[in-house]
Amino acid sequence: MDEWIAEFIKRIILKLPFSQTMTILKAWGFLTDSELQTLTLRYPKDITATEVVRLFNHAFSNKKLWTVYQMSKTSESENDLFDASEFKLQFKKSIHAVSKNVTINFKEFGEALWIRIAWGTHNTRPNQYKATFAVYHSQTPHVFITGLGKACRPLLCQALVIASKYSQIQEMELKSRCLESLKDIVFKRFNQPFSSHHSRPHEKALTQKIVDPRVTYENMREKERVHHLTRETFGEGPLPKLELASYKLETMFRAESIMGGNLTAGNEPFRCVVKFSSPHLLEAIRSLAPAGIAEAPISTLLSCIPHKARNSFKITEKRGLHPASSQPTNF
Repeated sequence: MDEWIAEFIKRIILKLPFSQTMTILKAWGFLTDSELQTLTLRYPKDITATEVVRLFNHAFSNKKLWTVYQMSKTSESENDLFDASEFKLQFKKSIHAVSKNVTINFKEFGEALWIRIAWGTHNTRPNQYKATFAVYHSQTPHVFITGLGKACRPLLCQALVIASKYSQIQEMELKSRCLESLKDIVFKRFNQPFSSHHSRPHEKALTQKIVDPRVTYENMREKERVHHLTRETFGEGPLPKLELASYKLETMFRAESIMGGNLTAGNEPFRCVVKFSSPHLLEAIRSLAPAGIAEAPISTLLSCIPHKARNSFKITEKRGLHPASSQPTNF
């Protein structure tokens, strides 16, 4: 949430009499009835204002840029039963052992445990308007984090690993403003593509819909082929919502003349970054071939995004025995 919005909400709540607070919150309409039922009005009003801000952050989680982190264990072991109380205790203990001036709050929304951390220093109070949010699903190795600065990253990652009883944690190359779409990708909840024998009957239905006699037989076959390949690649259901995909390229320019050699100075590779952006990138990619903008099938560099659970790639070269034998590799 933007800092000024949080400040605005807090000041309004502090000025409202308790008898009118619930009425005003219902009139605003950004909280559901179930969320309002979980809200307890109590003194001091700062507590109520902070709780309203926390509920607002949950309701408008798409206003933030979320990054996915994945935890792992060094050895195979059975998953322990998740104890929320023990998790919270160990998490707080780990952070407060390094810095006492940190505010930590927990809130459960369904199966997700939301963690709000307001960071402070030895000389400053915790900044409640620039908090870090971490969303953890028990019995899974994934954590979704937003608002995390570089200075606080090691401490938060250490606390998550200790509290969840994992060995290490690393950032995945997957980011989005839509938290639910990130969950759909890492938990494999999105629509999976159908195999060819499932989508063939639908092709017949598509052929029957084309009744315009001016459409040639070749064009009909091509449209069927494009739609068939698109369904095989992306499926037919809704896709997770991502806004950005980036590709970092590192390659060497080489000459085929007698002089040969690399065209880049100092044997340094040529580097560039290509970014694709859209309010709904995966849906935009799926529509490229049917719209005639790209050939089918779509390059795996684009179609693999939801299956590889990443939207940031680095394209380098496969090094052979001879410089001329180097070939590009996708990942």
